[in-house]
Amino acid sequence: MIKYIKHLALLLVTIGTFVACEKDDNGKNVVSDSVRISAFSLKSDSTILENLENVFFTIDLENGLIYNADSLPKGTIVSALKFNITTENASAINITTIDTDTAYNYLKHENKTNNLLAPANIEVVSKSGRFKKNYQLTVNVHKLDPDQMYWGGVQYASLPGNGTLKAQHTVKYQELIYCFMTRDDKHLLATTTHPSHDWQITQLDLSFVPNWQSLRAGNEIISVLDNNNTLYTSIDGINWENTNKKYVSIVGCIGTEILTITQDGENYYHDRYPQPEGFTPQLISAKFPIEGFSDMVTYNSPWLTHPQCMIVGGRTADGNLTGALWGYDGNTWALLNNQISAREGATFFTYVTFFTDDYWVTSELPTWFVLGGLNEKSALRDIWVSNNYGITWQKAESTLMIPGYINSRGYASVVVCDEPANTTYATWQSVDMLPIPEGYRQIPAYSSTEERLVPYIYMFGGSYTIGKTYDQIWRGTINRLRFEPIP
Repeated sequence: MIKYIKHLALLLVTIGTFVACEKDDNGKNVVSDSVRISAFSLKSDSTILENLENVFFTIDLENGLIYNADSLPKGTIVSALKFNITTENASAINITTIDTDTAYNYLKHENKTNNLLAPANIEVVSKSGRFKKNYQLTVNVHKLDPDQMYWGGVQYASLPGNGTLKAQHTVKYQELIYCFMTRDDKHLLATTTHPSHDWQITQLDLSFVPNWQSLRAGNEIISVLDNNNTLYTSIDGINWENTNKKYVSIVGCIGTEILTITQDGENYYHDRYPQPEGFTPQLISAKFPIEGFSDMVTYNSPWLTHPQCMIVGGRTADGNLTGALWGYDGNTWALLNNQISAREGATFFTYVTFFTDDYWVTSELPTWFVLGGLNEKSALRDIWVSNNYGITWQKAESTLMIPGYINSRGYASVVVCDEPANTTYATWQSVDMLPIPEGYRQIPAYSSTEERLVPYIYMFGGSYTIGKTYDQIWRGTINRLRFEPIP
């Protein structure tokens, strides 16, 4: 009981610091001496930042803190900000910033600019002058772009196995990662649930010479061409069946059906293996690539009657490079976009980026990425992104480009894996990490059984010229997934 009374007394004292009461002529209590800040916002100024007035500020009355939990974009100028403060009939609101030796009364100078490069002090004086309350105002600004690709400071390793790497192609197949390689003169398959875990390596006993660059996998079948363009199929990556069919290239796999390109004389056709009953190969557009295109990405949603399949880039029948995005609806291929610069061997995968609306609410967006490739002159390091399912594309900002310590490349493979944030692997090599920005912290594990998972991009191999393959795996993510605002 005594403990309860003590807690009640403490609560009443706390409330008293915000609100005091007076008696009117009839003896009734009238609230008049509040020192509470009920609202805070920045004033609109498009020369500093669009929608500045919509930035949300948290008001922590108990600890006397005012701050924006979602930091302003990197580079925002906060040395001349105006703000709105709402109180409950305060007699004075005294502001002290790093530029002022003495406080000024906000109620008399509401349009005064303030240097908020460092925290400011706000002193609220109640109506009667008997009570005062100090608040610390902090305007947080990102030290790094929150959507920067965090390749740097993560880790890298060699692909599994020993010997000189001559070729590789890595795919995700039936919940496992399948890494097909040729090392020296041996053809290998390495499988794992995660790139950082132990790999199960099998030396393949093949009756043919595989062209791993041609390999494509779906949910139910893996396919590859040999050095004579004969198609082989497998359901486990170890045992392969000769179809005795020749194709120019494999586009991708849907279920057990393999989309291919075949040639008859000077003409090229969209074909399938096995061919459905009544199917007739369709003549390919002169703009459609016959080789060198990306792995096929499949997109599905409740609103679609058939999965949508896409490829990017490649080389057309006349030998020219293209950067076009082509889509397949289950029956017909169509040119969807031609904004990406021409290349072959582009790496095409789905990931996420972030969008902040006019009210500073940040949302996660499904995003398609096209990374690198080879043009007629060199290997590329640029990244192209689309946030609207390939309708429009734009070249990513410099913060999303591959950092300089990762070599430009084409024909790399990408697998995305969810894993706890800030994990490192003892057997992997490290690159100097970027410092965690002020105002951010590492994402903690929520409990021993429930962890916050981050999608990490694992990039396997890649070539700087045809026939020269990097024996490397790189991992990376986007900063916003690894940092969170001050609570």
